[in-house]
Amino acid sequence: MLIRNNAPVFGADANPYHQPGEWQLSLSSRNLVSNDHYAGGEEQIQRQRLQNYVTNRQNLADVNISRTMTERWTLSVGIPYVNSSWASRDPRYPLPAERREVEQNGRGLGDISVGGRYWIFDTKTHSNWNVSAGAGLKMPTGNSKERDFYVDSQGNNPQQRFVDQSVQPGDGGWGMMLEAAAFTRMKRVLAFGSGSYLMNPKNRSNTPSLTLARLPSGTAPNPNQSDRLYNSVPDQYVARLGVTVPVWKGLAASVAWRVEGLPRYDLIGDSNGFRRPGKAMFVEPGISYSKRGQTFTVNVPLGYYYHRHPDPNTSREGDATFPRHIFLTSYSLKLGRRQSTPLAPATPPIPAARPIG
Repeated sequence: MLIRNNAPVFGADANPYHQPGEWQLSLSSRNLVSNDHYAGGEEQIQRQRLQNYVTNRQNLADVNISRTMTERWTLSVGIPYVNSSWASRDPRYPLPAERREVEQNGRGLGDISVGGRYWIFDTKTHSNWNVSAGAGLKMPTGNSKERDFYVDSQGNNPQQRFVDQSVQPGDGGWGMMLEAAAFTRMKRVLAFGSGSYLMNPKNRSNTPSLTLARLPSGTAPNPNQSDRLYNSVPDQYVARLGVTVPVWKGLAASVAWRVEGLPRYDLIGDSNGFRRPGKAMFVEPGISYSKRGQTFTVNVPLGYYYHRHPDPNTSREGDATFPRHIFLTSYSLKLGRRQSTPLAPATPPIPAARPIG
């Protein structure tokens, strides 16, 4: 399943509000290995037994730079880098031989995003709770036509073809990002919620999909597969609900419920082309440490629910791989103006909302 959301970034201070003129630099990463196949909500365990599963490795690094313009308004830019691979079993080593894989790699600059976030209520009178809303633009700066070498069914005759949609650095379309976040303090506990949705109005790119890449040379495609020959440019979303509590001198622990996915149909525009719609749910424990304007975080979402939605055009289920867990790490640094009012050290930090990009 194609998901390109960044790791969560936690606020560096007990106060979720930044000061006007303040800059924040964040470096985050998302790493996972996905090789468990699902059709609908049913795991395809036979693929593990037969060892004909696909291994999808996703590695995303993101640089985010933000500036606080006023007490309520912040602007930011996110610059991702993708280094991922899609691999199947090498046909030259069938069972009972040890599994070896043939990888197709996608590497390069991803789709850059710019956006803004605004606190709905006055930050001077709402120190214990507030709601923010944000919007942004995702630009097609990433390469959506990355190629690598594929071998034939005998493991020979490598030919250069387009890599799978899930490891393309870009999706090939302009997108609109919408997000919302909220927090409330309850003594030492801080409860939070956030959600992001990426709308991609473009129907499909002109990059051939895996369906077309698998056709033998000179073979005409099946008319029933005409809507799957080129990659779709799908919407994406992520949402989180959780709490965070202070542990000791800048150290805080958190736990959240997380859902992320790719819908069957886009909110705007048609939904043709090849896509693997579905959703996954996670329990997400995390830990963060803040000191002198710097914050380190580690979150490990643990999956417990997976569902692959039917194809939007043919209604066939198909399958998709899902990760058992994801590693999310980040480091953030505040630069410029510091907060002028000391805050109670017992108040936990708040997870900052981040767009999908």
